[in-house]
Amino acid sequence: MKDRVTITDRLYLNGRDVSLGEKEPVFVTGRFSAVCRERGKLVPGTRRIGFNIWTLTGREYLARLMSYASYGPDVAARDDRVRYIGFGIGTTPEVPSVSALVSPIAYETASGGVFLAELAIPTYPFQTASGFGTSVLYSREFSETELSTSTTVTLTEAGLFTDGSPTSSPIAFTPGTRNVTLAQASSQAPVAYKTFEPLKKTQNFVLQVSWEVAF
Repeated sequence: MKDRVTITDRLYLNGRDVSLGEKEPVFVTGRFSAVCRERGKLVPGTRRIGFNIWTLTGREYLARLMSYASYGPDVAARDDRVRYIGFGIGTTPEVPSVSALVSPIAYETASGGVFLAELAIPTYPFQTASGFGTSVLYSREFSETELSTSTTVTLTEAGLFTDGSPTSSPIAFTPGTRNVTLAQASSQAPVAYKTFEPLKKTQNFVLQVSWEVAF
C-alpha cells in the first residue's frame, strides 16, 4: 500500500483538545487497475494494479466537500465532484505534494487535444438495498485510437480530477468549469495520483481502467 488518508475526530473547547481518548480512525484508500484488450481478449502483460497516493489537493477537497461555506442561505464549501481521469508518460514519486501529472498526454485530438477524459457514472461495489456502502468505483474504457491517437504510446502515470476549477469566477470550483484541454494540463491538480510500470497502448488495443476509492 502506497498511501492512506487518516481522518481522526478531535473535539476542541476554547482552544483545548477535550477529545475522550483515541477513536478508531477512518482510512481513505484508492486502488488503480488497468488492462488492455484486443478484440475482447486480454493482452498478456498489460495488467497494472496498485494503490495510489491521495494528494494534498484531494485531502483538501474531502475536507471542504463535507462542509458549508455559509448558513442562511446554505452554501456548500465545494460542489464539484470527481469526473475525469488523465494519463501521462512521465513519472514522479507518489507523495502527497504531487500537484500535476509530469508529462500529460491527450486522449483525443479534437480542438487541439483533450487531456481529461470523462469517467462513467460511478458504481458502488458494496451497495445493498439499504445503502451505498463505503466504496465507490470509477471507470473508463478508452477505444483503440484514444490515448494512442497517432501511434503507440507508453503510459506510466494517471490521475483523478474533479470537474471544478479553483480559478472559476465568481465562485471557485463551480461544477463543469475544469479546463480539460492538453494546453492547460500542467496546471490541473489531481485528487489522486498513480505511477505504474510502462504500459504500451497501441491502436489495436482497448484500455479498460478502474479506480476504486474506499473508506
